[in-house]
Amino acid sequence: MAKKPFNKDSKPQPEFFKKDVKAVEKKEKAISDLRKETSRLASMANKRITRLERNDLKSSPAYKNYIADGRGRFGVAGKTYNQVQSELARLRKFINSETSTVRGAGSVLKSMAANTGIKYKNMKDLKQKSAKFFELSSKVEQYLRTVDDMASAVGYQKIWEAVNQYTRDAKLKLGNGGNDIDSMVKAVTDAIKEYDEPVPLWAGTGWYSLK
Repeated sequence: MAKKPFNKDSKPQPEFFKKDVKAVEKKEKAISDLRKETSRLASMANKRITRLERNDLKSSPAYKNYIADGRGRFGVAGKTYNQVQSELARLRKFINSETSTVRGAGSVLKSMAANTGIKYKNMKDLKQKSAKFFELSSKVEQYLRTVDDMASAVGYQKIWEAVNQYTRDAKLKLGNGGNDIDSMVKAVTDAIKEYDEPVPLWAGTGWYSLK
């Protein structure tokens, strides 16, 4: 005679068994909720990516970081629990970036133009002229990350401020061609490192940071 399959509800179970079942069910629900939330945010982020592409805003820092990451469109399909957690962190970083939306990227472009003195006729003109600013900022960030391991400590805001200051001091027009990006990167990174470097207040009294 074949045995009936075990059914946890067929008869009263020990208290410890009930607790184990509840713990498993709670964990399963948490995993399911995590996947649903990550999937929801992935849909939102992918729509933002499409809008940035359609509006010719591929030079925005959020989009460039998304491309540099190399993992492509966001999603949870085929991912393990740990991979979903990693994807959620990547999503939040993208979504929390001001330049991940068309409006935010446009606002940053206008602010950058005001700070660097770029003159433009309309948004299309500004997008073209701002490409070098973002290229310079991105290369400065990359240099600081790979050569000096200090990009995270500096942050994009400070990099932008340094690029703004450099272009103002050097009276450069980033919208124009002919500027040597490599030498500009060296000048900006040297300025950032010098700003963060402790310098002597006066002989024998110790050190202080320019910050």
